[in-house]
Amino acid sequence: MAFDVSMRIVLPGMFVAIALGSASAQPKPAPLEGATESLKLAAPSGFIDDAIGVESDRIAYVVADTGSKAELHVVTLATKKDEVVDISGVTLSPLAIHLIGPRALIIGDAEGGKQMAAMVELADKGKVKAGTAVYKVPAATHVTLLPKKGIAVHRVTSTSTSTRHEIELLSIDNGKRIGAVHTLELGVGDVEKKLEFRVNHWSDGWTKAYGIKGGDWDRKEDQRAPDAEATFDMLAGKLVDKKKIDDLFEQRKRFQALADSGGKLDFVRIEMLKEIQAWRGGKLQKIELDQPLASYDTKSLQAVVTADGVWLALKVDPVNAEAVARKKADIEYLDIFKAGADGKAVRKARVLASKIRHRFGVMADGKSFYLIERNQSMDRGGKSLTVYTLP
Repeated sequence: MAFDVSMRIVLPGMFVAIALGSASAQPKPAPLEGATESLKLAAPSGFIDDAIGVESDRIAYVVADTGSKAELHVVTLATKKDEVVDISGVTLSPLAIHLIGPRALIIGDAEGGKQMAAMVELADKGKVKAGTAVYKVPAATHVTLLPKKGIAVHRVTSTSTSTRHEIELLSIDNGKRIGAVHTLELGVGDVEKKLEFRVNHWSDGWTKAYGIKGGDWDRKEDQRAPDAEATFDMLAGKLVDKKKIDDLFEQRKRFQALADSGGKLDFVRIEMLKEIQAWRGGKLQKIELDQPLASYDTKSLQAVVTADGVWLALKVDPVNAEAVARKKADIEYLDIFKAGADGKAVRKARVLASKIRHRFGVMADGKSFYLIERNQSMDRGGKSLTVYTLP
């Protein structure tokens, strides 16, 4: 059945309807361009949850429901072999999955908006059954895996006048504490009075706090030195990496962006709906698409920063300004881009996404990406998980 897609613009005292073409007059769009579908997984019941774990040759996901089911699936990409482990005794709401050899670290929701974690066996090991928790990490404000270091457990205790941050580092192998527990107590304005250090943002699982250190008194010059950027290393329990502020305007603008990053130094955002910014290690890199940014719904942006580049997923706005001007709606594709060190983002693939919402992620090989096709009725999880491979 043919139908028209229209945009209506209401101005004072007038009504204008712009017809953007008939679907029957357009050629049937290709469902996939620039990539091949290498693996598609579906949940026969329940849904595939958002937490995905990737490794060079494996992908892990959870099939769950909203009440009692949580099955961890670990699929070997080459053979398509699927190992299924019941983790309902660990968590019903996984947040992250980290594959670690024959085990998986599962980070999940805990009561009160907190997080917990457990290391589980992926296969039977003598009398120990698959899905058994080798150890558990009690509820904390944040639980983060730091590769080659350990599991960072961040606890926050707040009063009306202060906020106490505590970091405990646990062994990945056995969950036992590594070294001492360190704390940082901040007063009003996130200031540590003794150090004269005001915290602006965090990274590395809240083990590093970045901010401004008040200038020390210079007895020789009989004056205070200028304020400096500094980092408080929670694992070492001391201030490190003091840096002179050369450009106050740049520093303030950078700190504002990093304060909004949610504890990350690697992230992507759109500035003023006009410019895509990739932040790597807390440093700005401007991204230039090889397609007009105005063709996309900027609210649809999803991004992953990897060691070798920045991946972007943007959905075409069918009634963008150019489409309106030519009176023909664009096809709703989800376009996948990758940018290298030069910041130039090249469109690598497009997936037909008319009336479909996706969650985007990148595989560990740097040549593949995955999409979770979301259910229309809920924001958590989706009905299928598909892996796409680039040439």
